[in-house]
Amino acid sequence: MMDFMSGMLLASAYPLESGQMHSKQAGRYDIVRTLPKESDSIHNMFAYARVEGTLRVASIYHRHEGHDRSAVSVGGLFGFHTAAYQGVNLHVKATTSQYIAWINHDASKPTLSHDFFNATGDSFTYLSHANVRYENATMALTLGRMALHTPYVDTDDIRMAANSFEGLSSHISMTDHIDMQAFYVTRWAGFDSGANQQEFTPLVEDGSGVGALGISYTPNDESSAELWYYYADAMSHILYAEYSGHYNISEAFHLEYGVQGSYLAAMEHANVDGVVLGVMGIVDYGPLFCGLSYNRGFVKSHQRISDGFGAGPYYTSLDEATLGAVSQDAVGEDVMAYRVGVGYEFESIGFVIEAVYGRLRSHEHSVNVKESDVIVSYDITKAITLNASLTAFHSHDDRENFERGLVRVDYNF
Repeated sequence: MMDFMSGMLLASAYPLESGQMHSKQAGRYDIVRTLPKESDSIHNMFAYARVEGTLRVASIYHRHEGHDRSAVSVGGLFGFHTAAYQGVNLHVKATTSQYIAWINHDASKPTLSHDFFNATGDSFTYLSHANVRYENATMALTLGRMALHTPYVDTDDIRMAANSFEGLSSHISMTDHIDMQAFYVTRWAGFDSGANQQEFTPLVEDGSGVGALGISYTPNDESSAELWYYYADAMSHILYAEYSGHYNISEAFHLEYGVQGSYLAAMEHANVDGVVLGVMGIVDYGPLFCGLSYNRGFVKSHQRISDGFGAGPYYTSLDEATLGAVSQDAVGEDVMAYRVGVGYEFESIGFVIEAVYGRLRSHEHSVNVKESDVIVSYDITKAITLNASLTAFHSHDDRENFERGLVRVDYNF
């Protein structure tokens, strides 16, 4: 799902589409960067400051082996950014998720889902974004805590606390067709970072951080390509390439396609090493769309592939299951996955519904999972959005089977 945080994103070569099936492509994220209001003094930077944020109400229900867990939370992302003085401005935002005592079960009981809370089931509030930026018409530099949207380091907003990262990033619009992004981050917080999601912790244990350089090329309105190199200290060197585009057959009928490839080379004493290939295709006919994607991962003995830090870049990612998670549970085995789905968009009212099915397994079938998702997104107004999903996950030995329902309502201001 799209997140509610701002970030510098590689450009989109074609109109953005709604829904999960459209969410794993080169150029999915558009660069919509409006320069902040200019001030004539440091004092006026704060006088012209703008309050912004998202109020979020979320509910989750999880059933596993006959045991029900649920939770309701109120929170979101709240902060401000100043005007710019000589191109420099400040951004500060806090993420919060608050336990609602009269709705939720007591935190000590096993019936409380901890997805919205910390490891002990308590509320949290933390400074998720705090950075200094220098921006002009062609470049932006950010130092501090920030959102990032890249193939292997991603904000991935799927619960109450989206991932945010601590470090330095830059974006340069080199030409009308070429954009470059580079960053070095050392710590992260958010739902994907661990049980205590409100605490900034190292991205890689015993590693100094993750650095990356990415270049996107959009030669025309129909195609986009990107190339990334990641240095994940104490983990792996990662080279990622992707090419995608769309082909208009008629005003109502068009095709989307993509190919991707990753090469992961493990560092000393690490086991993240392998090759991942993927293809995808989507047919759009008016409001109806259907898609098919396939990934295959190749590893050697005692090695595995990784999703990185966030959602992962692979076309076959589902609401829960990912190629990297399967590989982590089947070290030394090749892995494969496919995903099929169909959706319908009521564009006039901003409503999209999708049904998606995926199968992921290892070569020796030591891991074999199936997942079905139904996903709804609804732009109720320009400021209010609703996202909901139903997930049914089935593993090869039935011990990890579960069903989950998730609803989130956001008010953006």
